[in-house]
Amino acid sequence: MADADALFDAIYSKDKEKVRSLLQDKKYTTVKKSDPRAKYDNEVEVDGYKFLGAYFGKMTVLQFAIVLGLDDIAKDIIDATLKDDLDATYGGGNTALHLAALLGERDVVKLLVERGADKSIKNSKGFSPVDVVDDKEMTELLA
Repeated sequence: MADADALFDAIYSKDKEKVRSLLQDKKYTTVKKSDPRAKYDNEVEVDGYKFLGAYFGKMTVLQFAIVLGLDDIAKDIIDATLKDDLDATYGGGNTALHLAALLGERDVVKLLVERGADKSIKNSKGFSPVDVVDDKEMTELLA
């Protein structure tokens, strides 16, 4: 677990090279960890609570990078993640796609969709990723 902790720390520190190095061991893409540094930005906090819920719980490194707004690191993690693991859930049944859609991370959403992330998964509030966007281009990506 020490290497998983190191990966979460490297993501938080925006250390792309260390993240890439630690991602060589693919098992860390599926490790889930609760991290108090995972928080919604003030500008999306209300929508985050409304659509995804207040509870993050244990997150994958991909979800952690997305919530921190670190698109380049998230893309590296997506590249290292097996397709079946892209739909891992956290909190109230949210996926990385739910989170990226809510946060308006268009490039991450596009890459997740291209890699086969499931657009139809509904979280515990009954929302799928397309339900949490208010942008026409994002809606088209998720339709």
